[in-house]
Amino acid sequence: MRPHAAKVVALDKWFGGAHALRRVSVTFEQGDVHAIAGENGAGKSTLVKILSGVIGASDYAGNIEIDGAPRQLHSIRDAERCGVFLVPQELNVVPELRVGEYLFLNREPRRFGLIDARKLWADTAHWLRIFRLPVSPLARMDELSTHEQQLVSIARAMTQGVKLLILDEPTASLTERETELLFARIADLHQHGVTTIYISHRLHEFERIANVVTVMRDGSVVEHFRLERGGDTPRRVIRAMVGRELTEMYPKRPAPVGQPVLDLQGWSVRHPLAQRGDIVRDVSLTVRAGEVVGLFGLLGSGAFDLARSLFGARAGQTSGTMRVRGRGVRLRDPGDAIRHGIAYLPAERKRDGLITAHSIATNMSLVALPKLSRMGAIDRRAELQSIHRYIEDLRVKCDSIDQPIEQLSGGNQQKVVAAKWLMTEPDVFVLEEPTRGVDVNARIDFYNLINDLTAAGKGVILVSTDLPEVLGMADRVLAMHEGRIVREWPRGEATEERVMLHAAGEHEAAA
Repeated sequence: MRPHAAKVVALDKWFGGAHALRRVSVTFEQGDVHAIAGENGAGKSTLVKILSGVIGASDYAGNIEIDGAPRQLHSIRDAERCGVFLVPQELNVVPELRVGEYLFLNREPRRFGLIDARKLWADTAHWLRIFRLPVSPLARMDELSTHEQQLVSIARAMTQGVKLLILDEPTASLTERETELLFARIADLHQHGVTTIYISHRLHEFERIANVVTVMRDGSVVEHFRLERGGDTPRRVIRAMVGRELTEMYPKRPAPVGQPVLDLQGWSVRHPLAQRGDIVRDVSLTVRAGEVVGLFGLLGSGAFDLARSLFGARAGQTSGTMRVRGRGVRLRDPGDAIRHGIAYLPAERKRDGLITAHSIATNMSLVALPKLSRMGAIDRRAELQSIHRYIEDLRVKCDSIDQPIEQLSGGNQQKVVAAKWLMTEPDVFVLEEPTRGVDVNARIDFYNLINDLTAAGKGVILVSTDLPEVLGMADRVLAMHEGRIVREWPRGEATEERVMLHAAGEHEAAA
């Protein structure tokens, strides 16, 4: 029997009423590159947060063994003392520090009680050579590329005797060349007996880098296997990931489809870091009145960047042409998008869609005030009539319209965000993760709202990582991969497996 670097037994974790992990047991054997796959919400992040001490031992049930011994990991520091290190997708580097200072932060070599600068820079140069990183030990961390910061973070773990290295979506923001360099370093770690947990939505990478795959779904482990070269790993993983059927959970009602309300031609969006090129590439897309277009892409696909660009949130970073109701428009900011009849429900409703310290009434009417004003004065009667109408129509559960928005449930907050945009009478609705974090009844209410929008001749773009939701509510389904729309299906022809394959950069087998 091979020795294991870590083992989790019957891990159980709740977040309020959500059962995030359901008695999860996994063994991570020494020297393996162990890939973990699963849709968003499957439990992957919760599992690695427990292993890395981000979620302390008092907050979950179950046991952890490291090097065959039971461990209580109450903090990140506890995990690191046991040789477990997490390199998150959003790197937590200290930008002002030089590479050598960051590499040995809080562990600087000392001589006679003082930092031994000569040894510090010599040791840094040694580790940079091992990782074949052509950067200066004196360079500031914020001067490095994401790839270089990532490798320095891994080197930092190596200097502390890492036994179990957790990489969370490590290639999401890397170029193809940088990805190859990262894989080479992971292979080096494998040769030195370091166990790597590799989390990624890019399933085609598993065959290139992993020995073992664990698939999670709804907080449970549903598949676990060692890779066989020449096998069809992406398809096996996808079958385990999706493993469920659409039900009446998605009460789709067809609506008459009319003329285009939104048309994009050659639409591109530059990456915030100019050297990374375009994150959305040459997209052409038409949305018609009465139609729901579902857009699905894995992390880094550009799907959400496309959605935000349609609301003017990427002004100055877009190219191509946009037409709304047949008229060419240029968006300089979100205000332009609102004036041209585009509404946007963000995935992060509290951060981007609401003013949480204000009332329901203020949040509902704020964007629509120009439509509610006459001669520079707000028509309060019309404002109150609209607010009460949408509270009733959307079944918002509240004590009064003056109640602070932060006191509402997630589902009712989402309904207030929807009401805010309904009051502006837009032609196009861009919905990002519209049912994330809401209960079943609120989800169905929201799906019925989508039906009402299309029945009223609105065009809807539904961007969601909940693939059953996209398949259940869309008239057309589009898969995005690496900034491009790679496949389109009419309603009824898309399946979870087919969409996931194309979104992961794979292709269907010939019939």
